[in-house]
Amino acid sequence: MIQDNIARAINKILGTKEVAFNVPPKREFGDFSTAVCLAQAKAQKRAPIQIAEDVKSQLDKVKLPYISQILVTPPGYLNFKIDHQKYVKSIIGRVTKDAENFGCSNVGRGRKVLVEHTNVNPNKAMHIGHLRNAVIGDSVVRILRKLNYHVEACNYIDDTGVQVADVVVAMLYMEKPTYSGGEDLSAIWAKWDKSQSFDYWCWDVYSRVAQAYANDESLKARRAEVLHAVESQEGPVAQFAKEVATKIVEAHLATVSRLNVYYNLLNWESDIFMRGFWKKAFDLLKTSGAIILEDKGPNKGCWVVKFGRGVFQTEDGLKSEDKVLVRSNGTVTYTGKDIAYQMWKFGVLGRDFLYKLWGVQADGSELWTTSSDGIESGQFGSAEKVINVIDVRQSYPQQIVYDCLRKLGYKKEARNSTHLGYEVVVLSNSAAAELGVEVDAEEPGTQAMSGRKGLGVKGDDLIDTMVKRLSEKVDKEENAHILAASAIRYFMSRISTGKMIVFDFDEALRTTGDTGVYCQYAHARACSILNKAGIEKFGPVKLPGKITVPEENLVKKIDEFATVLKKAGKELSPAPLAHYAFELATVFTDFYETPDPEAEQQVPFIKIEDPILKNYRLILVNTFRQVMANCLDALGIAPLERI
Repeated sequence: MIQDNIARAINKILGTKEVAFNVPPKREFGDFSTAVCLAQAKAQKRAPIQIAEDVKSQLDKVKLPYISQILVTPPGYLNFKIDHQKYVKSIIGRVTKDAENFGCSNVGRGRKVLVEHTNVNPNKAMHIGHLRNAVIGDSVVRILRKLNYHVEACNYIDDTGVQVADVVVAMLYMEKPTYSGGEDLSAIWAKWDKSQSFDYWCWDVYSRVAQAYANDESLKARRAEVLHAVESQEGPVAQFAKEVATKIVEAHLATVSRLNVYYNLLNWESDIFMRGFWKKAFDLLKTSGAIILEDKGPNKGCWVVKFGRGVFQTEDGLKSEDKVLVRSNGTVTYTGKDIAYQMWKFGVLGRDFLYKLWGVQADGSELWTTSSDGIESGQFGSAEKVINVIDVRQSYPQQIVYDCLRKLGYKKEARNSTHLGYEVVVLSNSAAAELGVEVDAEEPGTQAMSGRKGLGVKGDDLIDTMVKRLSEKVDKEENAHILAASAIRYFMSRISTGKMIVFDFDEALRTTGDTGVYCQYAHARACSILNKAGIEKFGPVKLPGKITVPEENLVKKIDEFATVLKKAGKELSPAPLAHYAFELATVFTDFYETPDPEAEQQVPFIKIEDPILKNYRLILVNTFRQVMANCLDALGIAPLERI
């Protein structure tokens, strides 16, 4: 990008860190300018215009690509004029040459990064909050791969946690016939209402058992029994729990594949126990003194990590900021298991999983899984950097995990551990009301989703609703599914990870404006123009005598793609790319509708009589098409040639 080169040159001259650019008030001043010299006046105790003249003098000695002239205007602006003939020809040439690789770079230099995302408890159907995690994680994977990182995408399956135990308790003991022992659980499986998919049926079961616990202490006591059985991975109850979790995972994978989300490896928590991960980590933590066994206070009998203020007195009694890793009943918390797992990710645990092929995903890639009956493999884990995509409510446990790495002496690994936190998805009052939740229609507000209360929008329901609405706008059903995925991924991507998403049906299903569907229409329009022109391959570009402002704007925006891609990689966020895609589509639309504002009549490209102008504008259309396709691909959106 032109401005990047100029910014680096100015930074070197002035010793500044950043240089901001803007568009001058008058076009004769230049294509863009900077007020950086005005900010230097106080430090240098000189007039800004003098500083600007000095900087210009030094910049004139530097070869700045595509800059034809540098001007200084009062009170100290630096203005730059672009040689648009050279610039446009160069950008078209680069896009033509690099094609689908345009914008990619070698920032990652092949370094291995492990990105863990989705991580939905396998106890019920996914909701839209889970989709946000999956979309963010998958987009980060795609972005980093375009920056030449070797990325391993993992999905952690918490099949030994409380949530799975709750569904198992409900199925075994909440309603007759109840489980009385033995290996025959056919009567238990018969409770499943086959009119619903298993994950949907479990959605209601999980909600009902959460309410039943409040009135049935004996049922609640069953939870501890099931948890111990699941952690031991022995006996029919443990096997039943594994089958339940596996069915749910299959449903989850089917849901996210509808949004083009794929993984390299499924990591099962039960295998952490079976392969001795936790035992090894527990011994290391005890030996190093990173954890202690409490003999008094609210955490008596627990193994804890001393953290924050520790145990302190409040008006409500004793509280603790220490983190329990092993409860007094001997069960291990999620954070304890996560410490061992984080060590495996970096290859410092000294133990490994066994692996087997789960299957081939819809994109043709292989999906592997950890397994007790798998084989040894050296291809997974041992990353240089680890990114954990987990919502902001898990910031404290993540801090504990990284703090334990430091206490164990793995300071580099702790530094290279990144919690990619994101704000949660909540429901607008109108969305909650549509789901049957009582809300005050007169009061603006939101409703948090709750699996235990059964409150939320299921991921598949959202996708199905979107497909239904879009079916009227497409020429074939397949395109409705692609557009639905585009709309949802874009909706989840355009809002920065640090901001809460307030889900509203009408907003999510909107097909105009700053949406994925609008970007798809721009790409399809470009494909339609090229198809009507009947040109399959373009020859060398010849530029007309004049480059119009809409043409300049389009080429400048195309040139920004590589910079935006790097920014997205640095921020670990798809938001910059989503914003860029919308801006690119808007600039292209302006170019298509008014390619030459000074002309008396705007002639459709395929009807232009001047062969040089016609070929040039069609090449610009093709250049846009390629870059929009590259951007959509980085966002996990399959570009449509026809809608």
